[in-house]
Amino acid sequence: MSSQDRSGNTEITRKPRPKIVRTVVTVLIVLLAVFFLRSYLRGGGKPQQAMQSMAPQAPRVVLREVELADLAASREYIGRVEAIQSVSLRPQISGEIVGVHFKDGSLVKAGQALFSIDRKPYQATVDLRLADLAKAEANYERASKYRERLRASDSRSVSGNELDMAESDVLQAKAAISQAKAALKLAEINLGYTRINAPISGRIGKAKFTVGNLVGPAGGELARIVQTNPIRVSFALPDRDYLEQTAAFRSSGTSVYNATIRLADGKAYPFRGERDYEDNAMDEKTGTLMISLRFKNDDGLLVPGSMVSVATKPAKKHVAPVILQESILADEQGDYVYVVDESNVAHQRRVKLGAELGQMREIVSGLRAQEKVIVYGTQFVRPEMTVAPEMMPSAEASKTAVELAKESTKDVPILSSDRSGPTSSDEGKR
Repeated sequence: MSSQDRSGNTEITRKPRPKIVRTVVTVLIVLLAVFFLRSYLRGGGKPQQAMQSMAPQAPRVVLREVELADLAASREYIGRVEAIQSVSLRPQISGEIVGVHFKDGSLVKAGQALFSIDRKPYQATVDLRLADLAKAEANYERASKYRERLRASDSRSVSGNELDMAESDVLQAKAAISQAKAALKLAEINLGYTRINAPISGRIGKAKFTVGNLVGPAGGELARIVQTNPIRVSFALPDRDYLEQTAAFRSSGTSVYNATIRLADGKAYPFRGERDYEDNAMDEKTGTLMISLRFKNDDGLLVPGSMVSVATKPAKKHVAPVILQESILADEQGDYVYVVDESNVAHQRRVKLGAELGQMREIVSGLRAQEKVIVYGTQFVRPEMTVAPEMMPSAEASKTAVELAKESTKDVPILSSDRSGPTSSDEGKR
C-alpha cells in the first residue's frame, strides 16, 4: 500500500509476510512430529521407552583379571647331551670270538656277558701252570727233607758246605713255588679275559666283530657302551649370568640349579635338572664357564650328542601381578589402567610398570591380584563411567572376546569434548 503526504510525495509502507513464517514453523512442527512418532514406534508404543532409547548406552568393554606370575629371571642356552660314563670294549687277549651275547642297541647291565673268546688255549695254559706249581712244591718238599737229614746227622760227618747247599736248595725251591703261583695267576687272568662283561650299565652300540673273527688288543674296539640314565647336559654360561645366579642361589640358601630343558621338537622335558659340576676356569676366548646338569632319563629321550635348550632360573620365586600390554594407557601424568568394580563402574588407577614378558607386563605397584582391568574398549571409557563388561578367559583371549571388542565401537554415543578428563586422542597404549 502507498500513502501521500502533504508535500505530494508518495510513501511506501512494507508489511511483514506472515505466510512465509507460518510455512517454516509448520515444516519444523512436522519434522518434530515425525521424529517423535518414529521414536514412539521404536519404543513399542510407549513414550517412556522411546525416551530411554534416546539416552546414552554404557560402552561394552572386555575385562581380564590381574594374575600372579613367577617372574624370577630366566635364561635360555644351547646345551649338549653327554653321557656321564662311556666305555670302549676292547679285547685284552688274542683269540677267536665264539659268542656274542647281546642285541645291537640294547640296554645292558653291569656284569652282563657280552663277548666270548675261545678259551681252550688259555685253559691249557692254566693247566700247565698248575703242573709247574705242583713240581715246584715237590722240589721244595724234597729239599726241605734233605736239609733236615743233614741237620740231624753228626756234625763230623757233614761239612758246612753241604749244609749251606741244602739251605740254598730249600730257598730256591720256595722261590720256585712263588714263581709258579704267579704264572698260574696270570694264566687264570688271561682265561678270564675270554669272557668280556659289561663294566657299566647303559646302551650298547653295534658289535663291530662277530662270531668267527680273530681279535686282539691291537685290533680295535668290539663295541661301545654309554650310560643313559642319569645323563648329563652341558652348556656355556656367560660370566655375568654365572655371578647373578650364584648370588641368587646364596640368597635363597641353596646351590641347586632349577633348570628345565626343551627337546629338539620344542616339547618340555618332564624332569628338572640337578647341579652336577662347574668347570674350574672361564674360557678366555668366550668368557663363559661350562656348566653341567644331571637329568633323569628313564624313557631314553635324551640321546648323547643331541642338542637341547636349557632354561635356568634361581630356586627363589619372584611372584608379581601381571596384565596384558593392551590394558595399559598413558597420558602426561604417566601410566594408568581402568579397574572395574562390582557395580560395573570404571575407575582410573595409576600403575608403576615393571619388566615386559611377551604380551604381559609386570605391575610393580597399583594393582592387586583378581582385580578386573579393561583390556578392550578403553577408548570409549572415562573415569567413573558405568560400563557393560564381558570377561576374557584368563589363559588367553578367545575369539568371541576379540569380536566383542571390535563390536564395542558400534552404537556407542560420542562423548562431548568439554567433558572433564583426557580425551581419546590423549590416550596411548604401551
